[in-house]
Amino acid sequence: MDPRALIADAEKLTKPQSGFFSFISGSSSSYRLEEATDLYIQAANQYRLSKEFNLAGQQFVKAADLQKQLGNHNDVANHLIEAYKCFKGVSPQDAIDSLSQAIHIFLTQNGQFRRAANFTMDLGELYESVGDTESAIKSYEQAGDYFVTDHAEALSSKAFLKCADLCAGSKNFKKAIELYDNIISKSLGNNLTKWNLKDYFFKSILCILCTDDVVEAHKKSNTFLNDEPSWESTREYKLIQDILESIDAGDVQGFSDKVFEYDQFSKLDKLKTQLLLQIKNSVVEQDDDDLL
Repeated sequence: MDPRALIADAEKLTKPQSGFFSFISGSSSSYRLEEATDLYIQAANQYRLSKEFNLAGQQFVKAADLQKQLGNHNDVANHLIEAYKCFKGVSPQDAIDSLSQAIHIFLTQNGQFRRAANFTMDLGELYESVGDTESAIKSYEQAGDYFVTDHAEALSSKAFLKCADLCAGSKNFKKAIELYDNIISKSLGNNLTKWNLKDYFFKSILCILCTDDVVEAHKKSNTFLNDEPSWESTREYKLIQDILESIDAGDVQGFSDKVFEYDQFSKLDKLKTQLLLQIKNSVVEQDDDDLL
């Protein structure tokens, strides 16, 4: 059936009825709104099938609005989630609006913290896709808090790690260090997350070096060594020691050589490359200038 015809029928049902027409129709207002909701959903799914996702999302939003009038919070949230799925690839801002409303319902009406947490992770990704890093950081941190509330520690660490990486990438090093250290404290002594510790140690110390605090970087590396003796046997530990030596000597070339050597065996990702470049430009070369 043509979705436009379904929408037209739905709109007729949502118009107020009174007098003789209301009498012969024999339907209550709530019944008509339920019928209209079903028609909007049918139209949405027709648009979905034809890959007209923006129009599909709009119909799910209309269905959600009708269910809101009826006080059916669970249905409102579910229709908004379907709208988000439709909008996601074609209209990120509409996807953000729909998803934010659904999350609010999960938290305030349904107490569904796990669903709220999972979808708040999705919200963070949406904000990243439109370049809104500040909102993405806020979303990932909120998701982490919701996972903690639901006693899902592993998932909370995953959310806080996304938040920490974005903070580090946007030069909010103090916040990044706090988040990395919080993740580290939860991971120590956990055999399932032990392998990831070297990466968390590495990024935490790189962020400290980005704040020009070489003394604190030395101290933190030693603290990590006490917390997890296997840290000393990692390539990351060796690179940190080489970096600290290069900084102490003001040896820019030595720094570059050691980073290049590490990258040959353990490929540096975008964030670590960015942090190392910052250290090279602001710390190593600065020390070299001081010697001149």
